[in-house]
Amino acid sequence: MRIVIIGGGVAAFEAAVSARRQAPEAAVALLSREQLPPYRRPALSGMVAEMIGDDRLLIQKPAFYPEQRIDLKLGVTITAIDRAHHRLIAADGSTTAYDKLVIATGGRGVLPPVPGLDSAGALILREYADLLEIRRRLDTGTIRRAAVIGGGVLGLELAQSLLTRGAAVTVIEHSPTLLPRNLDSEGAALVTGQLSKTPGLTLIFGDAITAADATGLQLASGRRVEADLIMVSAGVCPNAELASAAGLPVGRGIQTDSGLRTTDPDIFAAGDVVEAVCGGGLYLTARAMGETAGVNAAGGSAIFTAAPAAVRLAALGVKLFSAGCLNGRAEGGLDAATGNYRKLFRDDAGRLRGAILIGNVAEGNRLLSELTTVQ
Repeated sequence: MRIVIIGGGVAAFEAAVSARRQAPEAAVALLSREQLPPYRRPALSGMVAEMIGDDRLLIQKPAFYPEQRIDLKLGVTITAIDRAHHRLIAADGSTTAYDKLVIATGGRGVLPPVPGLDSAGALILREYADLLEIRRRLDTGTIRRAAVIGGGVLGLELAQSLLTRGAAVTVIEHSPTLLPRNLDSEGAALVTGQLSKTPGLTLIFGDAITAADATGLQLASGRRVEADLIMVSAGVCPNAELASAAGLPVGRGIQTDSGLRTTDPDIFAAGDVVEAVCGGGLYLTARAMGETAGVNAAGGSAIFTAAPAAVRLAALGVKLFSAGCLNGRAEGGLDAATGNYRKLFRDDAGRLRGAILIGNVAEGNRLLSELTTVQ
């Protein structure tokens, strides 16, 4: 049996490793269009400020793949899936045969539909190649002012890196409050107050960008944000074009069953390309999905169950943990003596449904475990 995985992220990596473990005698191939072996994408935002070594960036050292008999091929762009003949067609015309296929092509950052944003040279940080381009611009020494569109966790991490590189940074968030899906109003106000004390950082909430050019952004309020560099962190779109062109059902992403199998019994999908997590961009979820898809592609019968995932932030002097559903009966709040914020959300039976920690986040893993147990 020949199992082929398309992709270069954690979902693809876990699919390959799990397939090898499930089927020791199978041939396993991992095809990535990137030039780097599978790596930890969440590390990229911090690398805008300071590069780290491969030992911290790569999920496994290059020697791991031949040791595990995983045929890793880099720089391979698959352009079509020929389901009738069970083969993949690459941009250079070469083909790769498969018996079972896992599509783990991830997602891509999107530019908001703002006139002039593309021609203004706005950048998105999603892949290692994006990082190199951002650092190239910063290394010219001409970036004094930067704008970040999107005030989510990645946007704030980017802001910290750009500040570290010496640029004044303005973060523009369309929502009227910070991290609306991860913080309640009290927590958002607390974090916003902490961030507002950061030298060189300007936060703008509840405003829309109406136009962009090479020198900055125009906002609906009439405000002008001058910028030598525009970064966008405004969501993810699944790379589902291969699946769609091959006739597989695609909505907001590739549609699968609970075993991550598509309507083609020989094709599975995992990670940000799957409809169930479209736009989620959660590393641990992608890893779990890759494991399920890899096991099943190799003949197993695993079921993927989405567990509560946590959002964590350690940037700009803020430590934040948020997980679960932030509704129901709330308990706790700000501890004036320590400045820490702890709020738990429970259902009518007293079971934990959500949690927010700001400042002291040490019990985050324990709370996440409790959430996982009761969900």
